[in-house]
Amino acid sequence: MRLNDFTLRGSQLAVNGVLRIETESLGGNTSSTERAQNGIKPKALTVSLVITFDNADDLSSLLQQAESVDENGKLTVFDIVDDTARAMNIRQVQFNEAFNVREMVGQKAWRINFTLSEYLSVPEKKEQRLQTETAQQQSASGEAVAETGIDRQEEAETFTGFEKVLKLADDALAPDEEESPSAVA
Repeated sequence: MRLNDFTLRGSQLAVNGVLRIETESLGGNTSSTERAQNGIKPKALTVSLVITFDNADDLSSLLQQAESVDENGKLTVFDIVDDTARAMNIRQVQFNEAFNVREMVGQKAWRINFTLSEYLSVPEKKEQRLQTETAQQQSASGEAVAETGIDRQEEAETFTGFEKVLKLADDALAPDEEESPSAVA
């Protein structure tokens, strides 16, 4: 296995892949098997290998890789070369979760276990593309019509001269609720 320019050294190397599909049961207290999909999580590779006490520098170098950060202080993203990673379509990874070093009793060696999580997975890229697409502006054809203007115009046309005077007096004494200052507030 290679992570950028770093070659993993050790024996008994085993790489296992995990793909988690988050779902939630919609059946409640029934026997329904309906489920809601909550997303496809990034793939992960669990790596296990053995490093002998004679090659302690290999363990130190591996730890330095796990702890390395970029110029922004974020964990380093590694390009990975590995058969399991290639088969699972994983191109970039970051160290994630625990990095375990356990002494093997009677063998003068350590059993190393750690997890590499996929960086920028395909589902994540798809979600990012969907979020960046903007909604198209909707418009309606035709002209805007001021409803109250038509009503007033119709009222003015139907009133006689005397009725118009009465209407003005009525509006002055008891304005409509729409026109009163308390209706606006």
